[in-house]
Amino acid sequence: MKSLKIGRYFGIDVHIHPSFAFVFLWAFLQWGIGDEGGVVPFLLGCLFVILIFLSVLVHELGHSAMAQHFGNRVLDVTLWPFGGVARIEQTPAKPRSELLIALAGPAMNLAIFVSLLPFVLLIGVIGGRDAIFPASSFLEQMTVTGLIGYVAVTNLLILVFNLIPAFPVDGGRALRAALTPRMGRDSATTLCVWIGVGLALVMIVAGIWERSLLFIMLGVVVVIGANAEGRSIRVESAMRRLKVGQFALWDGGGVGEQEALTLALRGGPRDLVVTDRGRVVGMLWRNQLLSSLQGGAGTRTVGDVMDRNIHIADIDDSVYDVQHHMTQTNRWAVPVTEGGQYRGIFTADRFVNLYRQIAPGFFSNRLSIPEEWREAISENFRSPRRRG
Repeated sequence: MKSLKIGRYFGIDVHIHPSFAFVFLWAFLQWGIGDEGGVVPFLLGCLFVILIFLSVLVHELGHSAMAQHFGNRVLDVTLWPFGGVARIEQTPAKPRSELLIALAGPAMNLAIFVSLLPFVLLIGVIGGRDAIFPASSFLEQMTVTGLIGYVAVTNLLILVFNLIPAFPVDGGRALRAALTPRMGRDSATTLCVWIGVGLALVMIVAGIWERSLLFIMLGVVVVIGANAEGRSIRVESAMRRLKVGQFALWDGGGVGEQEALTLALRGGPRDLVVTDRGRVVGMLWRNQLLSSLQGGAGTRTVGDVMDRNIHIADIDDSVYDVQHHMTQTNRWAVPVTEGGQYRGIFTADRFVNLYRQIAPGFFSNRLSIPEEWREAISENFRSPRRRG
């Protein structure tokens, strides 16, 4: 199901997944019916859900604000029944920035807990423990005074859970950031993934032993998230090792800036590199070409509409860095040179095809990988082992 956009805060789109509606169904079953249920407890329960929803949102915006501070673009924030996800465009390269981004979210929950603590203590002094937690079991009964205590304690639980040193929670990212200077990013990620899987298995076994569906579900979520994080970093490392020159597409040497616009359409409209005696001098973007031809080409040349302010990649630049620059500048292609001479064009389609070959399982027999790509990828995966 597609997530629904509910707003934009600090320049970040916030979405909520439709499955969040099940939380209100749970609130109805928890406080709307039964001996302690009713309209008022149910409404207070819905308010509790909304306040926790806002707490998770503040948690994710904490990550996002810190990421933006370090120059990382935040794509969006999505809220799920079991938490939220802030999609950051690029994994922070420096351990210090990753550490601070990871801890910024739990810091928001700590701030909420600390701000509510005086009210909780005041309620406890006036009404006793039963005023804070009106039932023997947590969240069993909902009252006005209990609502404040539940929100405070839930934020504390979110804080503690997120500080578990395992993926996919924030503690795993913080641990990786701390271990990276000593072990390297890949090894630190692998260790944190295994810790995450181990803790998840403990949670699942404990859930089965205690007959707790919540523990079992959380364990499954942690296993899936830990493996996804490990897979993501492996793909990122592969992209960093692969050189863009190995995947640049030769397009006949580009076009000259003195050529007529109509001639640039040979082979169909596409992004074209503009060259002069083998050196890149600009780009003729597909949308610019089509827009210019709408009113008739006339006597205009490629040089009249080409973009001269472009980024040029070297054949030894990593695929990861080139693709990241393409994303930042919202460009679909980059010319690739060697010693200043044009060697081909690297396009977004080229990247997507390469990513699809690597991400599903590097050398799966079910995939049809071009022979030259297979050789290039294999060589780059063998190289780190030889250096080690």
